[in-house]
Amino acid sequence: MRTPRRFSRPKLIVGDRRVMLAAAFGAATLCALLQIVLYAAGAYTRGPGSLAELALSLLLDAFLPLVVRFPRTVGALAIAITTILAAGAGLAPGVMTARGDPFVTPVAAPIVVSFLVALLPWRQAFAYAAVLALPAIPIWSPSWRTLYVALSATALPALLALYLKVRGELVRSLRKRAELADSERRLLAERAETAERQRLAADLHDIVTHHVTEIVLHADALRVTTRDDDARAAAEQIRRVGTRTLTELRDLMRVVTTGARPVPTGRPDDDTGGDLATLAAADDAALHVEGDPGTVPAVVARAVYRVVQESLTNARKHAPGAPVTVNVVYPGDRADVEVRNEPAQRGTDPALTGAGSGMGLTGLNRRVTLLGGTFSAGDDDKGGFTVTASIPASAM
Repeated sequence: MRTPRRFSRPKLIVGDRRVMLAAAFGAATLCALLQIVLYAAGAYTRGPGSLAELALSLLLDAFLPLVVRFPRTVGALAIAITTILAAGAGLAPGVMTARGDPFVTPVAAPIVVSFLVALLPWRQAFAYAAVLALPAIPIWSPSWRTLYVALSATALPALLALYLKVRGELVRSLRKRAELADSERRLLAERAETAERQRLAADLHDIVTHHVTEIVLHADALRVTTRDDDARAAAEQIRRVGTRTLTELRDLMRVVTTGARPVPTGRPDDDTGGDLATLAAADDAALHVEGDPGTVPAVVARAVYRVVQESLTNARKHAPGAPVTVNVVYPGDRADVEVRNEPAQRGTDPALTGAGSGMGLTGLNRRVTLLGGTFSAGDDDKGGFTVTASIPASAM
């Protein structure tokens, strides 16, 4: 069984409600002042009927600001007051209206009709307007002029308000369609960019994987066949570095192609990127480690190593001779890294500073962000440079 359709008053946003409340208050004030001024100026025939008509009109003016919150109630009040005035004018002239006045529609009635059309479904709004038009037509004094005035006070405001309402909805609909079209264009551009990036990443993966695999195979063959202990150790180191490179490349390709965070396949020592102590010692940096590095997965350990490695490289290039401090903390649920270098002790080498791609810190930011962490890099207030990163241990 089909559920009957129920009409409800449209919900207004705060800005629209405030505008309508201000308009209702302003219209009520103007209507009340106009009626009082006309009565005081003698525009109405003096008598109890004029006072009663003025009192009923002012009553509707007083309730007009409530039309935004209670449109049906104010509409019913407008119909009731118009009916009372029409009945008084037709049955007892001079008692409820000014004697001889054929127009009984309150001044605020057209405004009420306009608000009803703006706030209610159009069928309900025009039903109120039609019911209001019946007592507004003075059937005891029929004429084209009175009919024109009555319809102008009810039907014309309803049609005008309906036109403005439909026009506003059309403008909002066109604006929404334009916004959706713009969002679709951006989405298509992002998809094209992602597809191109994945294609380039696949090409890079194929090229690098092929050559690194050859290096690993040759290094492994050299390790097996050589009789020189130093050559065997060097070949083993080359094999381990090449294997680790292939592992990291596989993880990065998974991130690029699927958008998922890298999943560590284990926690072997050679899967953490390298030894931080050896890395710091090679650059004469002071290393301070707190906590247990084993509380974070291998992918986080590799990211920590890369942050320290790139930061030390930047310090060596842009602040030669400056003391460097590396602080790594493992609170248990994350890894916090801070690498800070003092101001440069000597001039930089232009050939060295210009040799990089300029994407080191950008790449670190992307790596840390993909792991769900935060990254920052910039000058400090003492003339040095600080790189910080915080990576959650749940990054997987």
